[in-house]
Amino acid sequence: MTETPTLATWFRTTVETQGVASRSTLYTLVGLKTCRIVILIAGFWLFAHMMHSLVVLATAPSMADWIGLSVALLLAWLLQGEAYRRTLEAKTQLLQDLEVRFTRHLAIGQLAMVGQQSPYYWQSLWLHHIPALANWRYDYQVQQYVAVLAPIIALAGLFMVNWLIGLSLLITLPIVPLFMVLVGKGAAAQQRKHFTALTRLGSLFTDRLKALPLLATYRAHDSELALLKQASDDLNDRTMSVVGVAFLSNTVLDFFSTVAVALVAVFIGFTLLGEFAVGPVINLHHGLWLLLTAPLLFSELKALGQYYHQKAEAESAQSSLGQWVEAIPNEALDAALNKAGVFDEPQQFTLRHEQALISATNLVLCPGDKVAVSGPSGSGKTILLQALAGQYQAGYSLPCKVALLTQQPVLLPMSVRANLEYQQAHTTSALWQVLAQVELDDWVRTLPQQLDTPLHETPAISGGQAQRLALARVLLSEAPVWLLDEPTAHLPTEQHAQISELIQRLSEQKTVLWVSHKPLPTAWFTRSWQVKAGEVSVQ
Repeated sequence: MTETPTLATWFRTTVETQGVASRSTLYTLVGLKTCRIVILIAGFWLFAHMMHSLVVLATAPSMADWIGLSVALLLAWLLQGEAYRRTLEAKTQLLQDLEVRFTRHLAIGQLAMVGQQSPYYWQSLWLHHIPALANWRYDYQVQQYVAVLAPIIALAGLFMVNWLIGLSLLITLPIVPLFMVLVGKGAAAQQRKHFTALTRLGSLFTDRLKALPLLATYRAHDSELALLKQASDDLNDRTMSVVGVAFLSNTVLDFFSTVAVALVAVFIGFTLLGEFAVGPVINLHHGLWLLLTAPLLFSELKALGQYYHQKAEAESAQSSLGQWVEAIPNEALDAALNKAGVFDEPQQFTLRHEQALISATNLVLCPGDKVAVSGPSGSGKTILLQALAGQYQAGYSLPCKVALLTQQPVLLPMSVRANLEYQQAHTTSALWQVLAQVELDDWVRTLPQQLDTPLHETPAISGGQAQRLALARVLLSEAPVWLLDEPTAHLPTEQHAQISELIQRLSEQKTVLWVSHKPLPTAWFTRSWQVKAGEVSVQ
C-alpha cells in the first residue's frame, strides 16, 4: 500500500512548481515578520531604559531615546503593514493559480471527472478546499517559521541579560509545541469528519430540491425531512467537536504562557525588592525589558495555535483535491481540447485504464462508421465514450474534435441564440438553417423574441425540444465524430423514434458511436461493440 505523503511534501511536489507559491515569497514574509520582532525587542530596550531614567535616576529620557523609540515603533508598524499587504497579494495569486489549474483538469476530465461526485462536493472544493491551501501556505507555514525564529531571538537576548530567567523559560517552552502537536492530530481528524458531514448534508439537500415533484407525488416530505434533520444533527455534532478542540487548544496555550510569564514577573519583583539574590543582578531597566520580552517566546506560538485549524483544513483539502491541482502544460491542454477537425484515416487502438474501468484490444474505427454500443447498465458504456473523448486516460483518445450528446440536454439560462452558439460565432442565417434541420424553426419563430428569447421557466420547453436544441448545437460544432450516450433515454416511444431518425439522418456524413437501451434499426450501423464488466468486444 502506497504511503500517503505529508501535506508539505504533497504541496511541494504537486503545487509548488512553475513559479507558483515560490519559497522566495514565503521567506520574504518570514523575514518581514522576524525583522519586526527584532525591532520590537530593540524598542522594548529603549522604553525600559527611559523608565529606568525616570524612576530610578530621576532624570528625563534623552532625545536620542525618544527618537529611537519612535523610529522603532514606526518601523514595526510599517513592517506589519507590508507583511499584511504581501500576504494578501500572495494568497490572492496562489488562489487564482490553483483555480486555473483546477479548471484545466475540469476542462480535460469533464463529465468523467464531475460525475464521480455530487455538485455540492465540487462546490465545496472550489469555495473551501482551494482557499484552505492558500491560507495554509501563507498564514500557517509563515507563522511556523516565525514561531521557531522568534523564541530563538528572544531567548538569545534573555540569556545575555539574565541567564537564569532565560534558562527557566527554555525549560518550560517545549510544553507549548508538544501540546499543539497532540491537539493538532485530533483537530485534523475532526476536520475531515466535519467536511464529510457537510458534504453529505449539502448533497442531500440539493438532491431533494431536484426531486420535489417526486416527493410531492408520493407524499414523502416527512421521511425526507427526518433524513435531513439527522444529517443536520450529525453536522452540528461534528462542528461542536471541531470548536471544542480549538477551544481546548487555545485555553491550554494561554494557561501555560500566562503561568510562565507570571512566574518571571514574581521572580523579578522579589529580586528588585531585595528578597531574592539568585543569579545576575537585576535593575529596573533589565527587569522591565525582561518582562516585556518574555511574552514574545509564547505570543508567536499562540498565534501559530490560532492558525492550526488551517493545517487541518489543508490536510482535508489534500485528501479531496488529490492530483487535481497539478500543473497541466499549455501544450497538453491544447492537445486535449484543440484537436484537429478531421477524421480521415482508420484507427486501430487498445484501451487500458489503470484502474481497470475500461479495457479493449485492437478495436477498429473507420471514418463514416456507425457503431452500436450495447451492454447492461453499469457495464462501462459511458466510460468508453468518455475515454474516446479524452476525458479518461485510457491510452487512446480520438485524434479529432468530438461532439457528445447525453441523456440530459444542457440548456443554460440564456437566449436561444447564446445556447446555440456558446463560445462560437455564427451568422443568423446559419442558426435558422440548423434549426430547420432539427425541425425547431417553426417553434422558435413563435417565441416572443425568437432567437433572442431567454430560456427560463417560460417559454415551456419539452424534453424532445430540448434534445433537438442540443442536437442543433452539435451540428454547429462541426465535429466529425459524434458520441451519443442514450440521447433518447428519457423520451416517450414516439419522440424516441422521431429524434432517433432525425439523428440518423443528420449524421450520415459523421462517424457515430451510439449507446442506446432502446431498440434501433440494425441497418443503421456498420459495426457493433458490446461492453461487459468494462471489457469491450466486437460482436
